Amino acid sequence: MAESDKFCTDDTQQLLHYQQNGYFQNIPALHADLGELVVGRKTGRETPAERTMTANLGLALDDMAVAPNIFKKAVEKGLGKWLPL
Repeated sequence: MAESDKFCTDDTQQLLHYQQNGYFQNIPALHADLGELVVGRKTGRETPAERTMTANLGLALDDMAVAPNIFKKAVEKGLGKWLPL
């Protein structure tokens, strides 16, 4: 983690809480939260050599509760793209 060029998180307040309790001590300064990256307020990787990392600390339960509604609306509007897995 300490060698990453940009360190991001999905939950800044939770990351700061963990830092106050002794975790995530040897990481670079927080570059952005994922929301800032998505809307373009902060840049993600800017060169192929740049190393980025994120600490995803939030609850996946929230994501799973919202995901079906987002998927349904995307299908209704004909949005999105199927990706090969």
